Amino acid sequence: MLEQETQINHRLENQLIIDCSQTEITSQKANEITDVLQQSLDWIYILETAQRNCVLPLVSWNLLRKFDELLELEVKNTLDEYFQNHTRNNMFLTAKLIEVINLLKLHSIPVLPFKGPLLAMEFYGNIAFRLFGDLDILVQMEHLPTAIKLLEQNGYEATESINWLKKNNLDIINHDVKLTHKENKVVLELHWRLSCSYFDVPLNINLLWEDLETTSFAGMKVNKLPFNDLLIYLCVHGGRHRWERLSWICDLNEMISSKEDIDWGQINKEAKQLGCEKAVGLGLHLINKFFGRDTLLLEWQRNKNSEIFEELTQEVHERLFNNKSDSIEINSRAWFLKRQLFHLKLKRRLWDKIKLHVYYNDYYLKEIFSPNDADVNLLKLPHILSPLYYVIRPIRLFYTYVIQFKKSKNTKN
Repeated sequence: MLEQETQINHRLENQLIIDCSQTEITSQKANEITDVLQQSLDWIYILETAQRNCVLPLVSWNLLRKFDELLELEVKNTLDEYFQNHTRNNMFLTAKLIEVINLLKLHSIPVLPFKGPLLAMEFYGNIAFRLFGDLDILVQMEHLPTAIKLLEQNGYEATESINWLKKNNLDIINHDVKLTHKENKVVLELHWRLSCSYFDVPLNINLLWEDLETTSFAGMKVNKLPFNDLLIYLCVHGGRHRWERLSWICDLNEMISSKEDIDWGQINKEAKQLGCEKAVGLGLHLINKFFGRDTLLLEWQRNKNSEIFEELTQEVHERLFNNKSDSIEINSRAWFLKRQLFHLKLKRRLWDKIKLHVYYNDYYLKEIFSPNDADVNLLKLPHILSPLYYVIRPIRLFYTYVIQFKKSKNTKN
């Protein structure tokens, strides 16, 4: 188990959360959990951290099922109430997913649900064991406008403008449309590709639809991603988000534990062809460090000694279990810089690195040249003349950082 000096006071609590974030607990691990539960623990920290990492459902279920006699009554009641409410919510969301699938099927629109309830049932064995706050489905690009129209007719509305659809110009950065139901507030993410362009899952989306498998879900047949494609997707998705939730590492762990005959050689080959073997390697490194799960492939066995993977794993662990590491404001320049450096370490191919640099440089340029409060306060303009702030801003920046800097330097001399 990884340890950080900043986390030493909650070492036992962190380990308890990790140990209870898996569906299969060995007898040895159960004994270790028993020893931990007999000590004084910070239950407020445990509940808040497990919830923030989206693993509280599984933690609650494991503690209530096997260790209830070791729990204080207040803790037991809190976990039980949470798990029951969570289960009802997941059942409700699952019913809404079925409604959407049937709606699109009725109008001959192929649909691929992924993550959410489908992942919970297939790899956890119970929809209550996984936390999901929205529903994700994939449709083919040609069906996207029709699918949105159907959903709008059935109570959903896009949370942002989608006027770009009328121009047949799919946004090069985004990969989904987020819709919310007007009445029940269910959030649905309608995807036409699996990830955004700057950190995409490089699967041929057309071939993907040809190679889909089916599974039984809620009494009907639904499409699903093949095992290898889903594993690669989960690793790339986790890497894109810097593995900011323990639940994503759990997903990968549960997926691998559910299948005995995994062709690691083929997965390794496919990952290399797609240029994302580092992203897959980090995912496998994480489940080894957090859950002790080995990957029986010599090439990935060597990852255990990889300095880059060790460095990234330490960063992930600190972010998951230390609120101070997330003190940087999301979407700030410092946050984007840390994100950029993390992403670059997961890229091997030159073209993929160039795409990342283009995306982030575009963001930095927009930050530099987009007017802010300082420009507005410098010169109050009527709304009709507000575009002039784009002229004022570079002039103000030049004066502030060049002219005034030279004046202050001459004054000191």
